[in-house]
Amino acid sequence: MRRGRVAWGVSAVVFAVALGVGVGWAFRDTDPPQLWLELPEGPYAAGTPFEVYVSADVPVRFTLRYGDVVVDEVAAELRASLLAVAGRRVVQVDAEAASGLTATVAREVVALRPPAVALEAPDVLEVGDAFAVWVGAAATDPWSTEVVSAALTLDGVPLRLHTATDGRWALASVPLEAPAGVRRLELRLVDALGGVQVEERELIVRANPRPIELLQLSASTLAVVTPEGRELEAAALDAAFAAVPNMPRWSEPFLLPLEGRDTSGFGAPRRYGVGGNVSYHQGADLAAPTGTPILATNHGVVRVAGFYPIKGGLVVLDHGQGVTSLYFHQSAIDVAVGDVVVRGDVIGRVGSTGLSTGPHLHWEMRVDGVPSDPMRWVGERYPLAARP
Repeated sequence: MRRGRVAWGVSAVVFAVALGVGVGWAFRDTDPPQLWLELPEGPYAAGTPFEVYVSADVPVRFTLRYGDVVVDEVAAELRASLLAVAGRRVVQVDAEAASGLTATVAREVVALRPPAVALEAPDVLEVGDAFAVWVGAAATDPWSTEVVSAALTLDGVPLRLHTATDGRWALASVPLEAPAGVRRLELRLVDALGGVQVEERELIVRANPRPIELLQLSASTLAVVTPEGRELEAAALDAAFAAVPNMPRWSEPFLLPLEGRDTSGFGAPRRYGVGGNVSYHQGADLAAPTGTPILATNHGVVRVAGFYPIKGGLVVLDHGQGVTSLYFHQSAIDVAVGDVVVRGDVIGRVGSTGLSTGPHLHWEMRVDGVPSDPMRWVGERYPLAARP
């Protein structure tokens, strides 16, 4: 009896073990491996590495695919370093357990290229030239990183960039006193992924070839030039230049303020009397009869309108983006400070007030307070622009 009970007990254990093994294999036949895929948050910078980590609840054969890359490995976990490819692509991992059952996990990856940037500027300039610098995308690329900041310098001095529909624009002017030689433009861009690009250009500046002109003016004419008068006018101009915003107010080419005879061109070096200091003519003199209407060269806001000891009847227009136009020696002024004027509006009348020997308009165009050749602006939206 005892022997029969033992035999029955052994049979039961064997059956239970067999049943357990059968049940285990049954579960293995129906449960695929479980997978976990971990990736850093995107988007990524194209061409940079990113890490992929995949784990499974049992050892499996992993097959990882990303673009043209395929990684095969048998393990419970897989680590791979991949180079991001521009565009929208998928990291897919297939896993096969010893049972033959499979599982798949996938994650979309977005990678962006650095912005393709073009920097355009004139190659050769003369002292006194105003010029435009254009910064824009070299080509339309849907997988290009967005530019979040752009900084442009000329010989280390920041230039003001403004954004237009066709890219970013900056204006600068080479001072008349600047030495000839090479000047350096540097563009520094930061994109949304923290990438930095630096683009450089060299500009050649040629010397002023004009001979020095000797002006013989009477003592009574020069009597209007006093330190107090200079300080008064300098303060008025400094305040006007400081008020000019970065965004342009104009969208059309600049006009000639009047049709007159050019009696003294821009940039002419001159001395007032023998042995005097050399100074430069900072505008263009257009002779015309007293009372001839003077037109606003472009849209703007009146920053100065009044009579001054040296400049006489003076109007300063703010055109935005650091650009101002100045009109001297007027006999009458037809605008007031704060007025908004439209290109071609009459702002005053030709006269011979201030330091003047006859009726004419002295007209200046300045960029951030630096005089530039006004004739370069006539008929142009930007002077010496490398792009339209």
